[in-house]
Amino acid sequence: MTLILALVLILVVLIIIDLFRKSLRVRQKDILANIEYANSQELVSQAKNPSGKAYVEDVQREYPLLRDGFLLIYFEGVQSIQVKDLATFLKYYGIKFTDENVFQKINYKDVIFSILPDSEEQEFSAANEGEIRGIIAVMNYRKLADIGYDVKTCYELMLDILEALAKSFNGTLMNEHKVRLTKKDKQNYLAAIL
Repeated sequence: MTLILALVLILVVLIIIDLFRKSLRVRQKDILANIEYANSQELVSQAKNPSGKAYVEDVQREYPLLRDGFLLIYFEGVQSIQVKDLATFLKYYGIKFTDENVFQKINYKDVIFSILPDSEEQEFSAANEGEIRGIIAVMNYRKLADIGYDVKTCYELMLDILEALAKSFNGTLMNEHKVRLTKKDKQNYLAAIL
């Protein structure tokens, strides 16, 4: 008799625990449903309230040269780079050494972007001699847009080449404040130039 009573008591305790766990799961599902509903409402309100222009203006305030129409990205190498090696690398991407002693990506006499050394002179002494620690890549996106180029494509081309450069020469890409270039910076640049 006591054995049956003990088994009934254990069964009652297990049923109570099971009911408690079920009620806890129901509560958690309700909380998740409320969070999901709130997130969807927030997305709908953001879609209805286009604050894109204000966002672009904020980004342009954050990057003053971008506001002036210039996209600027720095590259800093871990060790010095031979200009000859840099010229060979850039030649592979169709970037040529010009009379202004800088490397430029040119399309039908239109300069897409320029690459110059991060130094006081901001000129290379020659295409095949010397060494540098860092470079600056500059694109005048407003001028390109006025000419009729797809600025997004030009930006992506420049970024792809610079990312390949960073991998090949073991360096870091940086924004115009000389802080490591992040995905947020890339997205902000893209939003601002479009």
